[in-house]
Amino acid sequence: MCNKLENKDSYKYLFDTILNNTVDMLFIVDKNRHLVYATPSCYKTTGYNPEELLDRDLFLMLHPDDKEYMLQRHKNLLDSQKKNSTEYRIITKGGEIRHFECKTTPLPDTENYLQVVSVRDNTERKLMEIELESRKNRYQVLQESLKNFSGDLSLVMKLADLEDRLIKELETILPGSEPNLLSFDLKDFSNVSNELPPEFANLKVGKIETIKKKTFIKIGELKRKVYILSLNAGAVHEKMESIWLETFSQYTMMVFENLHVIENLIMQLEETMQNWETPQWVLRLLFNLQEQQRMTLSSDLHDTVLQDQIDLYRRLESLLNKYEIEKDSKAKLKEIEQGLLDIIHKIRVTCNELRPPLLRELGLERALENLFEHIQVTSTFKINFTAENTSFLNFNEEQTIGIYRIVQELLNNAENHSRASVLNFNIHCNDFQLKMEYTDDGIGLDTVKLNPSFNSMGLTGITQRVQSLGGKIELFSKPGNGLKVFIELPINDKRGLL
Repeated sequence: MCNKLENKDSYKYLFDTILNNTVDMLFIVDKNRHLVYATPSCYKTTGYNPEELLDRDLFLMLHPDDKEYMLQRHKNLLDSQKKNSTEYRIITKGGEIRHFECKTTPLPDTENYLQVVSVRDNTERKLMEIELESRKNRYQVLQESLKNFSGDLSLVMKLADLEDRLIKELETILPGSEPNLLSFDLKDFSNVSNELPPEFANLKVGKIETIKKKTFIKIGELKRKVYILSLNAGAVHEKMESIWLETFSQYTMMVFENLHVIENLIMQLEETMQNWETPQWVLRLLFNLQEQQRMTLSSDLHDTVLQDQIDLYRRLESLLNKYEIEKDSKAKLKEIEQGLLDIIHKIRVTCNELRPPLLRELGLERALENLFEHIQVTSTFKINFTAENTSFLNFNEEQTIGIYRIVQELLNNAENHSRASVLNFNIHCNDFQLKMEYTDDGIGLDTVKLNPSFNSMGLTGITQRVQSLGGKIELFSKPGNGLKVFIELPINDKRGLL
């Protein structure tokens, strides 16, 4: 008998030890949700002492937005007599919002229809989920902003257009930034700077400086004027916004540096376009500027936005592997994880389109094979590609990227306009020339109606790309009879840009 009593005392001691020291909360409530019993952790978490909670409706602690749902859930639980689990929020005695997940087991055969409720405080996890979702959305906004801004910059030909686009984007992405593009005469800049903090006179192009709650970025000098971007420093809250601002400024400076060249060429371009002739040096210059911009943008996307997305994905992956997470929440986190993977993939595709990877290392033929394999996966047409006598080719970088872009434009035309089912590419070389033949069985077009335009992304753009490389191009097509393109390009053309 003594041993039995000792065992009972021992079990009671162990049981009390568990109840008094468990981190999770255990409640026993009646059918009216009045508290019958609670473990000490309940009082520590909610801030209420036992006298304040005993025999009171625990739903008084619920967050107002969750109350209606929880009342219906409690009614369903009593009616079904089946245990279930859910998540909700409470407001502690100190006014703090905490996130709980609970599992409720009904005991219908007991007096007052008791229920045993096991509750876990998952506030930290919930806040982390909210932060991850918020950061993901913010990354998407910043990424889309850079994409749209960089795309619009190709249309900027005047300083006024750049300023309008610059201010609009900053006001949208950084509310309250109050951006302004300041300008000072270069000869008077030293005098003007005397009225400003000493650091202002020493601003370096592209470097972000914060002076007296204002952020200044020197964009550059144009027509003997200094241009400085000014905005409220408090508008930048996070590191990723600071990185966005740096990248944004780099894009702006890149366009700014080229504006004086573009403005001087606009009149000449308009005149020569009317005559269906564009000087080769102008085309080469503009195409090279375009490739430099693409290369810079691709590098910036890869080194900033892409790396941040990968870091965020790895942190989320670590969170999912490290912690035991409720099934529904884990499914939502998995969706976020997959969304991040999709974004990472899209950024990589964009970087590759802006700057084809390993083009110089692989050589033209292998790079084109990779391009065709990639396009073939998602396209509805078949691509046939043959290459003859190309092993000895020693193109310079301008020629290699030029031919690659020509092929890209032909593929874009086939995908967006021609409705072709079969595309044929053939490249063959001799000691002096590369010849490329392209045919498709699409709907064709009226070549007489082609209008020259440097901004054209179609066949006119291909023609001008060929002209920029010192080559010749012939287009043969009629509506309903497909398209044939014959191109001849000189090999190892050593001429400079100007």
